[in-house]
Amino acid sequence: MTELVAEFASVVEGRELGGDVSRGASAARVYKQLTKQRSDNATSGVLFGAEGAQQRHDGKWWQSESDTWDLLARLYEQRQQRRDVAMDDNMDASTDDDATLSDFVRAQDLLERDGQLAEYVEVRRWLEDTAREFQPVETRKGYLFYTRRSIRTQDTADSNAMSDTTQLVTDIDPDASSRQRRDIAIEDHEYTTSLLRTLFEYVRRGRMSDAMALCVESDEPWRAASMKGGLFWRDPQLEDAESTDRVGGNINRNLWKHACAALAHDTGNDSYERALYAALSGRVDEVLTVCVTWNDFVWAHVNAVIEMRMDHGLRGACVYEQAPATSFAHVQSRRTCATDMAQVFDIVESLDGCVQNEARDPLRRLQRALATNTFAEYVEEFAQALSPETDVRMVRVVAHASLCVRQSGAELPEPAVSAVLEAYVDRLARDHDELVAAYVAQMPTERQTHVYAQFVQMLNVSRDHRMQLLQRAERHGLDTHAVCRAATLAGVQPDDLLDSSDPSDSSDPSDQFELSEPSEPITNTEQRQVRALEWTTSSSHLYPYALAQACTLSRHFLLRGRTNAATVLLNSLPADFVQPEWITESTPLFREYMHILSLCDALAFYASWAETVCRQPTDKLQSFEHKQRTIDATVRMEQLLRRVLDVDWLGTHVQDGEDCTELQKLRLLYVPEVVFRLHGVLYETRDFVPQNLARSLELAQMVAGDGLGIYRELAQKSPMHPNGRLVAFMALMRKSAFELLRVQESASDNRVAPV
Repeated sequence: MTELVAEFASVVEGRELGGDVSRGASAARVYKQLTKQRSDNATSGVLFGAEGAQQRHDGKWWQSESDTWDLLARLYEQRQQRRDVAMDDNMDASTDDDATLSDFVRAQDLLERDGQLAEYVEVRRWLEDTAREFQPVETRKGYLFYTRRSIRTQDTADSNAMSDTTQLVTDIDPDASSRQRRDIAIEDHEYTTSLLRTLFEYVRRGRMSDAMALCVESDEPWRAASMKGGLFWRDPQLEDAESTDRVGGNINRNLWKHACAALAHDTGNDSYERALYAALSGRVDEVLTVCVTWNDFVWAHVNAVIEMRMDHGLRGACVYEQAPATSFAHVQSRRTCATDMAQVFDIVESLDGCVQNEARDPLRRLQRALATNTFAEYVEEFAQALSPETDVRMVRVVAHASLCVRQSGAELPEPAVSAVLEAYVDRLARDHDELVAAYVAQMPTERQTHVYAQFVQMLNVSRDHRMQLLQRAERHGLDTHAVCRAATLAGVQPDDLLDSSDPSDSSDPSDQFELSEPSEPITNTEQRQVRALEWTTSSSHLYPYALAQACTLSRHFLLRGRTNAATVLLNSLPADFVQPEWITESTPLFREYMHILSLCDALAFYASWAETVCRQPTDKLQSFEHKQRTIDATVRMEQLLRRVLDVDWLGTHVQDGEDCTELQKLRLLYVPEVVFRLHGVLYETRDFVPQNLARSLELAQMVAGDGLGIYRELAQKSPMHPNGRLVAFMALMRKSAFELLRVQESASDNRVAPV
């Protein structure tokens, strides 16, 4: 199945290169060959048991699908040709009322004028070509060989010895049995029955020449002559000189059809002989008695419709006077003949048993839609009935059939076609994501971006594989930049991005807020959201959009306290992400990005600083190295934290537009946190850097200053801090002041000299 999916896709990709207007029918023929190969493989070397039953079932499906593609190619090529002829201003005039033409020419002209009748003829040919295989009777020379031998024996032998042959005919001619009301030899009767069945099966399959050849080779040429009466009359004097050079056909074809109907009506004839002449005359009564499959029943009715419409179309002006057929009034058909293709299928679907079950087969329903030229309605119904349980094979067939029909110039409802293609794309995405772009490119332009973006943003594959999918999309003419923007937007803003416990749900941060540890792994959802930015970082032209989405997603992470996720996000951006013009222009969005980056850097380094400070040395050498490392780490830590505060982190010069509220919440959450951590860094390293104790106390001046307005964030109340955080900050200042006094007193005591 995998190989077939790829082969079908290669046909779709080839059609995109353009070509003649019949490329839809050409593609259908390729699909026919591909599925025919699967059918042949499934029916060769059939296994036994359950595996063999499944193999036969698969072979039946592939054969039916191959027949469907054959029907589509036949009909839509003919419909396309008819549209082309209709647009030709130089069309020949109709010969409908020209009484100086032969029946053959008039019949040809009728098929050219009546497109529906021409389609019916093509459907009949298709039904004939796709009929099940049968074993024809062998050719036997010598007419009624065993009956003839019995008659000769009866003439020369004693009358007492011939008592068992007295019921045999005494003459050897086709009418002897009915005339003498006697039988022929049992061996001849069996052969005649098999011969008549073979003749019907040949006619059923459109192999009239084979049927007549069998009659001649079996020394029954009159049967060939009786079947040949259906040929339309031709006369070189009434036709083009190049079309024919001899008179042929049956000038009294209508009379011949009535004679055939009489033979079919005669209950004394063999059932297959009756069916044979019923088929030739366009009757259905006797043909239906020997029909077995859905294909047989449809053929019987379509054949009758064609003959009826032919008779009606050829009625009227004629160069000769037709022979009367009034004596055959008693052989009229008992059944009401269908008048169009839709009625044919309605009649067949109303039958009981296995034929009705076969008519309900999904491929049979599709074949009906193609034959009745109602494929547009079929696609709409199919699209409405789509569900996860829909057979993936039918989704594939209908999707490609829609493309073929549309490529042939027929109009189809675009929403329905798009729905079917999207269903097929959804199934391809599971195992054949490299083929999706070819089918998305067949959708309306306004749907392409949305569908392909939804497809790619759900893929959990490597970045290299994602870039390959973008290259395929570009090769098929998709707007890759629009796809990348839509994929990123869908990835970073799923429906579950925010919940009721999110601090952004209210005007104040939630009391559930808790900072994550830098080493804590991010969740699968966060990882998917971070990777969504890969689409817009695939091209430098999309970096401005990626910047906006990176800030949006970072804000959502930080509002949850997921600083680790925000750090992973910022570290995932390309090395050349920051563009020179961003630095020059210094827009609010870029300043927000730099502020968030500085916060994440500071918080990420804080864990490293804390680990360094807490590490206990074991000897004097390690003690010296530990002190130096602590001093260096403290200097770096202080720089990072002060950088966050000194730039008025996410202050009014950054707050702009709809994101202003979120930025204010972030300031309320993180500015106090940075102040407290800066105090902790300075206070806890007072033994390593003595002046840090006094500097920790100097933070009060920075907080109280109007320039940065940090005191406002400390004083603001929130669910987590109903009284604000200014009291906690003053407690830290008190702690530093007392410790500074203690240190100063200790230093004064140490300076007092002993007496």
